[in-house]
Amino acid sequence: MTFPDGEALEAFKRQREEEDRAMVQRILQENKEARKAKYQRVFNENSLISPALRTATFENYEPGTFELREAKRITMDYAERFALDDPHNLLMMGDYGVGKSHLAVSITKRLAEKGFTSIFVSTPELLTKIRSTYNRDSNHSELELLELIKTVDCLVLDDIGAEYGTDWAVTKMFEVVDSRLGRHTIYTTNLGPEELAERLGPRNMSRMKQDTEILLMQGDDYRDTVLCRRERR
Repeated sequence: MTFPDGEALEAFKRQREEEDRAMVQRILQENKEARKAKYQRVFNENSLISPALRTATFENYEPGTFELREAKRITMDYAERFALDDPHNLLMMGDYGVGKSHLAVSITKRLAEKGFTSIFVSTPELLTKIRSTYNRDSNHSELELLELIKTVDCLVLDDIGAEYGTDWAVTKMFEVVDSRLGRHTIYTTNLGPEELAERLGPRNMSRMKQDTEILLMQGDDYRDTVLCRRERR
């Protein structure tokens, strides 16, 4: 019977250690992906996206003004040029019904086709979800939700500025916005610049402006315009 010499035994031990480390890394990665998928479902299954928005795409967005046509062009370009190593944000501002949410949803769908992850969530809904984690019987923690929205490739905060008035809300939104620095974030709001700054506070506005293109969307109520256009056909 022959026994391996010391060098061969060391090589065998190193190989086993490397295999063990690789297996541990695989398990950790699989667990991480499973947790991420779980908390992605927390948003998807409880989404408040309207039926109209669920079918929203770039193809069925019908802009009625030059400004809205430009908004469509810019958002399509945003989705086309999306790259994790070149993050920048959009702040879409305009009155109710001009199609801000429609275009934001369209971006997330185009990104999904390209293999990127995204979350579309109304800001009031996000705050409600965070509050729900404080219940003793909650199935997920605040930390887990915040980790998901921190790490998703593209986060859409729809209707930002709609639900504020408490120090808790302003502070929590600062945590969210601050955690997204260096990642793609899209904001939509019905508020003007001054009113939004008043609602969010100077710290939040300062963070939101970083690497952010402001897109002003002006026009008649998009839903009424499209409905009238279809009735004429």
